[in-house]
Amino acid sequence: MPDNNLPSWRQDLKSSRNKEGKSPSNKWIQLATVSEENEPRLRTVVFRGWHKDSSMIIFTDRRSEKIGHLKSNPNAEILWFFLKTKSQYRFKGKIRELSDNKNYWDSLSEKSKSSWFWGSPGEKINPKVQTTHERLSNLPKSENFVVLNFEIYSVDLLKLEQPVHKRYLWEKVKKWEKVEINP
Repeated sequence: MPDNNLPSWRQDLKSSRNKEGKSPSNKWIQLATVSEENEPRLRTVVFRGWHKDSSMIIFTDRRSEKIGHLKSNPNAEILWFFLKTKSQYRFKGKIRELSDNKNYWDSLSEKSKSSWFWGSPGEKINPKVQTTHERLSNLPKSENFVVLNFEIYSVDLLKLEQPVHKRYLWEKVKKWEKVEINP
């Protein structure tokens, strides 16, 4: 039974995710940002759920380079591909930090919490730091823990069907009306 309060693309996405089952592609998404040098940057991140009807949640480290990218340019794109349904979703939007993130921190396992106390992303690993924090429990919320809110304003779905691909577009400014477009 569809939820009439959600944009229709959310139902299509839910269907794709359900068919994907326990595959990692159900949680792994590709996030594209633009560096301060105006160069594209792409990385795989974990989809952590929904903040509002059209906002995705992503966790990241405050010290990661994507934080600098987003401060200078909050525009981003997410690509989410589902192999079983041959569906490619492209989400365009803006990313902002959610300041109220304690509930998200509390939802993490102790092992996951410990990773936020490691050295900065991209630095050489210090085994002593990692080992020390992995043995601790009830870790306080790390200053490095950031929850990003990706507010979506456009969704482009390409369904790789035979004999002809199908493509659909939803835009927030058009009240999420589903429009079929040329693939």
